[in-house]
Amino acid sequence: MQRSDKSKVRDSNFELLRIISMFMIVILHIGTHGMGKYINISNFLTGFNEVFYYFIRSLSIIAVSLYVLVSGYFLTKSKFKLKKLVSLFMEVSFFSTVIYLVNVLVGNVDFNVVMFFKSLFSVFTGGYWFVTVYFVMYALSPFMNKLIDHMDKKEHGNLIITGLLVCNIWQFIYPHALVGVSNGYGLVYFLFLYILAAYIQKYEFLIKDFNRNLYLFMYFFVAFINSLLIYRTGLMDQLYSYNSPLVLIMAYCLFQYFKKLKIKSPNINFASKFVFGIYLIHEQSSMRPVIWKKFGIIEDIISTDGNLIIFKMIGYCVIVFISCWIVSFVIGTIYNALYKKVSTYMLTFLKS
Repeated sequence: MQRSDKSKVRDSNFELLRIISMFMIVILHIGTHGMGKYINISNFLTGFNEVFYYFIRSLSIIAVSLYVLVSGYFLTKSKFKLKKLVSLFMEVSFFSTVIYLVNVLVGNVDFNVVMFFKSLFSVFTGGYWFVTVYFVMYALSPFMNKLIDHMDKKEHGNLIITGLLVCNIWQFIYPHALVGVSNGYGLVYFLFLYILAAYIQKYEFLIKDFNRNLYLFMYFFVAFINSLLIYRTGLMDQLYSYNSPLVLIMAYCLFQYFKKLKIKSPNINFASKFVFGIYLIHEQSSMRPVIWKKFGIIEDIISTDGNLIIFKMIGYCVIVFISCWIVSFVIGTIYNALYKKVSTYMLTFLKS
Protein backbone atom coordinates (compact mmCIF):
# COMPACT_ATOMS: atom_id res chain seq x y z
CA MET A 1 0.00 0.00 0.00
CA GLN A 2 3.04 2.26 0.20
CA ARG A 3 3.92 4.63 -2.62
CA SER A 4 7.26 6.12 -3.55
CA ASP A 5 8.01 9.73 -2.64
CA LYS A 6 8.12 10.61 -6.31
CA SER A 7 4.63 9.28 -6.96
CA LYS A 8 3.27 11.04 -3.87
CA VAL A 9 4.36 14.43 -5.19
CA ARG A 10 3.24 13.71 -8.73
CA ASP A 11 -0.13 12.20 -7.93
CA SER A 12 -1.75 14.22 -5.18
CA ASN A 13 -5.02 13.89 -7.07
CA PHE A 14 -5.01 10.15 -6.48
CA GLU A 15 -3.90 10.59 -2.87
CA LEU A 16 -6.96 12.80 -2.37
CA LEU A 17 -9.07 10.11 -3.98
CA ARG A 18 -7.69 7.58 -1.48
CA ILE A 19 -8.68 9.88 1.39
CA ILE A 20 -12.19 10.38 0.03
CA SER A 21 -12.53 6.65 -0.62
CA MET A 22 -11.61 5.87 2.99
CA PHE A 23 -14.27 8.30 4.21
CA MET A 24 -16.73 6.49 1.93
CA ILE A 25 -15.73 3.22 3.60
CA VAL A 26 -16.51 4.68 7.03
CA ILE A 27 -19.93 5.73 5.72
CA LEU A 28 -20.54 2.22 4.42
CA HIS A 29 -19.53 0.67 7.72
CA ILE A 30 -21.71 2.92 9.86
CA GLY A 31 -24.58 1.59 7.76
CA THR A 32 -23.52 -2.07 7.55
CA HIS A 33 -22.10 -2.61 11.04
CA GLY A 34 -24.05 0.16 12.71
CA MET A 35 -27.50 1.26 11.65
CA GLY A 36 -28.18 -1.65 9.31
CA LYS A 37 -27.30 -4.13 12.06
CA TYR A 38 -29.67 -2.75 14.69
CA ILE A 39 -32.59 -1.34 12.71
CA ASN A 40 -34.53 -2.08 9.54
CA ILE A 41 -33.67 0.90 7.33
CA SER A 42 -36.76 0.72 5.11
CA ASN A 43 -39.05 0.59 8.15
CA PHE A 44 -37.18 3.10 10.30
CA LEU A 45 -36.54 5.77 7.66
CA THR A 46 -39.33 7.18 5.54
CA GLY A 47 -39.71 9.39 2.47
CA PHE A 48 -36.87 11.82 1.82
CA ASN A 49 -34.63 10.44 4.61
CA GLU A 50 -34.82 6.94 3.17
CA VAL A 51 -33.92 8.11 -0.35
CA PHE A 52 -31.21 10.38 1.06
CA TYR A 53 -29.72 7.45 2.98
CA TYR A 54 -29.68 5.30 -0.16
CA PHE A 55 -28.14 8.16 -2.12
CA ILE A 56 -25.29 8.62 0.40
CA ARG A 57 -24.58 4.88 0.35
CA SER A 58 -24.77 4.83 -3.44
CA LEU A 59 -22.16 7.59 -3.59
CA SER A 60 -19.97 5.61 -1.19
CA ILE A 61 -20.39 2.04 -2.44
CA ILE A 62 -17.63 2.55 -5.03
CA ALA A 63 -14.89 2.96 -2.38
CA VAL A 64 -13.40 -0.53 -2.68
CA SER A 65 -13.47 -0.44 -6.47
CA LEU A 66 -11.70 2.93 -6.41
CA TYR A 67 -8.93 1.59 -4.16
CA VAL A 68 -8.34 -1.34 -6.50
CA LEU A 69 -8.43 0.87 -9.60
CA VAL A 70 -5.92 3.31 -8.13
CA SER A 71 -3.64 0.46 -7.04
CA GLY A 72 -3.88 -1.29 -10.41
CA TYR A 73 -3.28 1.98 -12.25
CA PHE A 74 0.16 2.31 -10.63
CA LEU A 75 1.07 -1.34 -10.11
CA THR A 76 0.72 -2.09 -13.79
CA LYS A 77 3.70 0.19 -14.50
CA SER A 78 5.76 -0.59 -11.40
CA LYS A 79 8.24 -3.34 -10.60
CA PHE A 80 7.13 -5.98 -8.14
CA LYS A 81 9.03 -5.89 -4.85
CA LEU A 82 8.79 -8.72 -2.37
CA LYS A 83 9.80 -6.21 0.30
CA LYS A 84 6.53 -4.32 -0.21
CA LEU A 85 4.50 -7.50 0.14
CA VAL A 86 6.29 -8.36 3.38
CA SER A 87 5.91 -4.78 4.58
CA LEU A 88 2.14 -4.91 3.95
CA PHE A 89 1.88 -8.10 6.01
CA MET A 90 3.93 -6.62 8.86
CA GLU A 91 2.03 -3.31 8.89
CA VAL A 92 -1.38 -4.99 9.00
CA SER A 93 -0.21 -7.45 11.68
CA PHE A 94 1.21 -4.64 13.80
CA PHE A 95 -1.93 -2.51 13.62
CA SER A 96 -4.29 -5.42 14.23
CA THR A 97 -2.31 -6.83 17.15
CA VAL A 98 -1.79 -3.45 18.84
CA ILE A 99 -5.52 -2.61 18.58
CA TYR A 100 -6.44 -6.04 19.94
CA LEU A 101 -4.04 -5.81 22.90
CA VAL A 102 -5.20 -2.28 23.75
CA ASN A 103 -8.81 -3.51 23.83
CA VAL A 104 -7.70 -6.34 26.14
CA LEU A 105 -5.87 -3.92 28.44
CA VAL A 106 -8.83 -1.54 28.77
CA GLY A 107 -11.24 -4.41 29.36
CA ASN A 108 -13.25 -4.29 26.14
CA VAL A 109 -12.46 -7.95 25.42
CA ASP A 110 -10.93 -10.87 27.32
CA PHE A 111 -7.58 -12.15 26.13
CA ASN A 112 -7.88 -15.20 23.91
CA VAL A 113 -4.87 -16.97 22.42
CA VAL A 114 -6.73 -17.87 19.23
CA MET A 115 -7.88 -14.28 18.70
CA PHE A 116 -4.36 -13.03 19.42
CA PHE A 117 -2.88 -15.19 16.68
CA LYS A 118 -5.73 -14.30 14.34
CA SER A 119 -4.84 -10.66 14.88
CA LEU A 120 -1.15 -11.37 14.38
CA PHE A 121 -1.78 -13.21 11.12
CA SER A 122 -4.90 -11.31 10.06
CA VAL A 123 -3.71 -11.11 6.43
CA PHE A 124 -3.96 -14.89 6.18
CA THR A 125 -6.90 -15.47 8.52
CA GLY A 126 -9.13 -12.95 6.72
CA GLY A 127 -9.42 -10.51 9.61
CA TYR A 128 -9.57 -7.80 6.96
CA TRP A 129 -11.16 -9.28 3.87
CA PHE A 130 -9.94 -6.45 1.63
CA VAL A 131 -6.32 -6.84 2.73
CA THR A 132 -6.40 -10.60 2.19
CA VAL A 133 -7.66 -10.27 -1.38
CA TYR A 134 -5.41 -7.28 -2.10
CA PHE A 135 -2.39 -9.20 -0.75
CA VAL A 136 -2.96 -12.01 -3.26
CA MET A 137 -3.64 -9.53 -6.07
CA TYR A 138 -0.34 -7.78 -5.39
CA ALA A 139 1.48 -11.13 -5.32
CA LEU A 140 0.00 -11.91 -8.74
CA SER A 141 0.67 -8.43 -10.16
CA PRO A 142 4.00 -9.23 -11.91
CA PHE A 143 2.35 -12.09 -13.78
CA MET A 144 -0.68 -9.95 -14.59
CA ASN A 145 1.63 -7.25 -15.94
CA LYS A 146 3.37 -9.73 -18.24
CA LEU A 147 0.00 -10.81 -19.59
CA ILE A 148 -1.10 -7.20 -20.09
CA ASP A 149 2.18 -6.20 -21.76
CA HIS A 150 1.78 -8.92 -24.38
CA MET A 151 -1.74 -7.88 -25.38
CA ASP A 152 -2.55 -5.29 -28.03
CA LYS A 153 -5.38 -2.81 -27.58
CA LYS A 154 -8.00 -5.03 -29.23
CA GLU A 155 -7.09 -8.09 -27.16
CA HIS A 156 -7.06 -6.01 -23.98
CA GLY A 157 -10.47 -4.58 -24.86
CA ASN A 158 -11.88 -8.03 -25.56
CA LEU A 159 -10.61 -9.22 -22.18
CA ILE A 160 -12.40 -6.33 -20.48
CA ILE A 161 -15.62 -7.13 -22.37
CA THR A 162 -15.33 -10.76 -21.25
CA GLY A 163 -14.78 -9.61 -17.67
CA LEU A 164 -17.80 -7.31 -17.86
CA LEU A 165 -20.03 -10.11 -19.15
CA VAL A 166 -18.85 -12.56 -16.51
CA CYS A 167 -18.42 -10.29 -13.47
CA ASN A 168 -20.92 -7.47 -13.96
CA ILE A 169 -23.69 -9.18 -15.91
CA TRP A 170 -23.77 -12.93 -15.32
CA GLN A 171 -22.47 -12.88 -11.72
CA PHE A 172 -24.56 -9.82 -10.90
CA ILE A 173 -27.81 -11.39 -12.14
CA TYR A 174 -27.08 -14.97 -11.11
CA PRO A 175 -24.11 -15.12 -8.72
CA HIS A 176 -22.41 -18.43 -8.02
CA ALA A 177 -19.60 -19.02 -5.53
CA LEU A 178 -17.75 -21.33 -7.94
CA VAL A 179 -16.92 -18.42 -10.28
CA GLY A 180 -15.14 -16.48 -7.53
CA VAL A 181 -16.62 -13.03 -8.09
CA SER A 182 -18.47 -13.14 -4.76
CA ASN A 183 -20.47 -9.93 -5.31
CA GLY A 184 -17.20 -8.09 -5.94
CA TYR A 185 -15.50 -9.34 -2.77
CA GLY A 186 -13.56 -12.08 -4.55
CA LEU A 187 -10.12 -12.22 -6.15
CA VAL A 188 -11.59 -12.66 -9.63
CA TYR A 189 -13.26 -9.26 -9.47
CA PHE A 190 -10.14 -7.58 -8.10
CA LEU A 191 -8.15 -8.97 -11.03
CA PHE A 192 -10.79 -7.70 -13.44
CA LEU A 193 -10.53 -4.21 -11.94
CA TYR A 194 -6.75 -4.50 -12.18
CA ILE A 195 -7.02 -5.27 -15.89
CA LEU A 196 -9.43 -2.35 -16.34
CA ALA A 197 -7.04 0.00 -14.52
CA ALA A 198 -4.19 -1.19 -16.74
CA TYR A 199 -6.27 -0.37 -19.82
CA ILE A 200 -6.89 3.16 -18.54
CA GLN A 201 -3.16 3.50 -17.80
CA LYS A 202 -2.27 2.51 -21.38
CA TYR A 203 -5.13 4.00 -23.39
CA GLU A 204 -6.61 6.70 -21.08
CA PHE A 205 -10.30 5.81 -21.40
CA LEU A 206 -12.91 3.28 -22.52
CA ILE A 207 -14.65 3.90 -25.88
CA LYS A 208 -14.93 7.69 -25.52
CA ASP A 209 -13.42 10.35 -23.27
CA PHE A 210 -15.40 13.15 -21.63
CA ASN A 211 -14.84 16.43 -19.88
CA ARG A 212 -13.95 15.89 -16.22
CA ASN A 213 -17.04 17.77 -15.02
CA LEU A 214 -19.22 15.50 -17.14
CA TYR A 215 -17.60 12.50 -15.46
CA LEU A 216 -18.48 14.03 -12.10
CA PHE A 217 -22.05 14.72 -13.19
CA MET A 218 -22.46 11.12 -14.41
CA TYR A 219 -21.16 9.83 -11.08
CA PHE A 220 -23.80 11.77 -9.13
CA PHE A 221 -26.54 11.04 -11.68
CA VAL A 222 -25.98 7.26 -11.66
CA ALA A 223 -25.82 7.32 -7.84
CA PHE A 224 -29.20 9.07 -7.80
CA ILE A 225 -30.66 6.49 -10.20
CA ASN A 226 -29.27 3.69 -8.05
CA SER A 227 -30.82 5.16 -4.90
CA LEU A 228 -34.22 5.51 -6.60
CA LEU A 229 -34.06 1.91 -7.84
CA ILE A 230 -33.36 0.68 -4.31
CA TYR A 231 -36.16 2.83 -2.91
CA ARG A 232 -38.64 1.51 -5.50
CA THR A 233 -37.57 -2.15 -5.65
CA GLY A 234 -36.07 -2.80 -2.21
CA LEU A 235 -33.16 -4.67 -3.87
CA MET A 236 -30.58 -3.12 -1.55
CA ASP A 237 -28.25 -6.11 -1.31
CA GLN A 238 -28.09 -6.62 -5.07
CA LEU A 239 -27.80 -2.98 -6.13
CA TYR A 240 -25.12 -2.37 -3.49
CA SER A 241 -23.04 -5.30 -4.73
CA TYR A 242 -19.53 -4.20 -5.62
CA ASN A 243 -19.90 -5.88 -9.02
CA SER A 244 -23.13 -4.06 -9.86
CA PRO A 245 -22.89 -2.50 -13.35
CA LEU A 246 -24.03 0.84 -11.91
CA VAL A 247 -21.39 0.69 -9.19
CA LEU A 248 -18.71 0.01 -11.82
CA ILE A 249 -19.90 2.97 -13.91
CA MET A 250 -19.79 5.28 -10.89
CA ALA A 251 -16.30 4.07 -9.92
CA TYR A 252 -15.03 4.55 -13.46
CA CYS A 253 -16.48 8.06 -13.72
CA LEU A 254 -15.09 9.30 -10.41
CA PHE A 255 -11.71 7.71 -11.13
CA GLN A 256 -11.56 9.50 -14.49
CA TYR A 257 -12.57 12.77 -12.85
CA PHE A 258 -9.70 12.61 -10.39
CA LYS A 259 -7.29 11.41 -13.05
CA LYS A 260 -7.89 14.67 -14.89
CA LEU A 261 -7.29 16.83 -11.80
CA LYS A 262 -3.90 18.47 -11.39
CA ILE A 263 -3.09 18.74 -7.71
CA LYS A 264 0.24 19.01 -5.92
CA SER A 265 -0.17 19.19 -2.17
CA PRO A 266 2.26 17.89 0.47
CA ASN A 267 -0.56 18.17 3.04
CA ILE A 268 -2.79 15.83 1.04
CA ASN A 269 0.09 13.41 0.58
CA PHE A 270 0.90 13.48 4.28
CA ALA A 271 -2.72 12.83 5.26
CA SER A 272 -2.95 10.00 2.74
CA LYS A 273 0.10 8.30 4.22
CA PHE A 274 -1.87 7.34 7.34
CA VAL A 275 -5.34 6.92 5.85
CA PHE A 276 -5.03 3.15 5.33
CA GLY A 277 -4.68 2.81 9.11
CA ILE A 278 -8.22 4.16 9.51
CA TYR A 279 -9.46 0.95 7.92
CA LEU A 280 -7.14 -1.24 10.00
CA ILE A 281 -8.33 0.42 13.22
CA HIS A 282 -12.10 0.72 12.90
CA GLU A 283 -12.48 -2.67 11.16
CA GLN A 284 -10.40 -4.62 13.66
CA SER A 285 -12.74 -7.34 14.95
CA SER A 286 -12.40 -6.35 18.61
CA MET A 287 -12.71 -2.64 17.82
CA ARG A 288 -15.77 -2.71 15.58
CA PRO A 289 -18.39 -3.30 18.33
CA VAL A 290 -16.65 -0.75 20.57
CA ILE A 291 -16.99 2.03 18.00
CA TRP A 292 -20.49 1.37 16.77
CA LYS A 293 -22.14 -0.03 19.91
CA LYS A 294 -20.21 0.66 23.13
CA PHE A 295 -19.68 4.35 22.38
CA GLY A 296 -23.43 4.74 21.84
CA ILE A 297 -23.10 6.17 18.33
CA ILE A 298 -25.94 4.20 16.77
CA GLU A 299 -28.28 4.75 19.73
CA ASP A 300 -27.70 8.49 19.47
CA ILE A 301 -28.28 8.52 15.71
CA ILE A 302 -31.54 6.57 15.74
CA SER A 303 -32.89 8.66 18.62
CA THR A 304 -32.37 11.86 16.61
CA ASP A 305 -35.15 13.92 15.06
CA GLY A 306 -36.02 12.48 11.63
CA ASN A 307 -35.01 15.59 9.70
CA LEU A 308 -31.47 15.51 11.11
CA ILE A 309 -30.76 11.80 11.34
CA ILE A 310 -28.72 11.49 8.10
CA PHE A 311 -26.71 14.62 8.87
CA LYS A 312 -25.89 13.28 12.34
CA MET A 313 -24.84 9.98 10.76
CA ILE A 314 -22.44 11.85 8.45
CA GLY A 315 -21.21 13.92 11.40
CA TYR A 316 -20.31 10.78 13.34
CA CYS A 317 -18.53 9.45 10.26
CA VAL A 318 -16.37 12.58 10.27
CA ILE A 319 -15.60 12.09 13.98
CA VAL A 320 -14.70 8.41 13.51
CA PHE A 321 -12.60 9.23 10.44
CA ILE A 322 -10.58 11.98 12.14
CA SER A 323 -10.21 10.07 15.42
CA CYS A 324 -8.99 6.93 13.67
CA TRP A 325 -6.61 8.99 11.52
CA ILE A 326 -5.01 10.44 14.66
CA VAL A 327 -4.64 6.95 16.15
CA SER A 328 -3.29 5.73 12.81
CA PHE A 329 -0.73 8.53 12.85
CA VAL A 330 0.46 7.46 16.31
CA ILE A 331 0.58 3.72 15.59
CA GLY A 332 1.94 4.30 12.08
CA THR A 333 4.75 6.52 13.35
CA ILE A 334 5.74 3.89 15.91
CA TYR A 335 5.56 1.15 13.28
CA ASN A 336 7.64 3.11 10.78
CA ALA A 337 10.33 3.77 13.39
CA LEU A 338 10.45 0.12 14.44
CA TYR A 339 10.40 -1.09 10.84
CA LYS A 340 13.30 1.21 9.96
CA LYS A 341 15.37 -0.02 12.91
CA VAL A 342 14.65 -3.69 12.19
CA SER A 343 15.43 -3.22 8.47
CA THR A 344 18.71 -1.47 9.31
CA TYR A 345 19.65 -4.20 11.78
CA MET A 346 18.85 -6.98 9.31
CA LEU A 347 20.79 -5.27 6.54
CA THR A 348 23.81 -4.86 8.85
CA PHE A 349 23.52 -8.48 9.98
CA LEU A 350 23.41 -9.79 6.41
CA LYS A 351 26.45 -7.75 5.42
CA SER A 352 28.50 -8.91 8.41
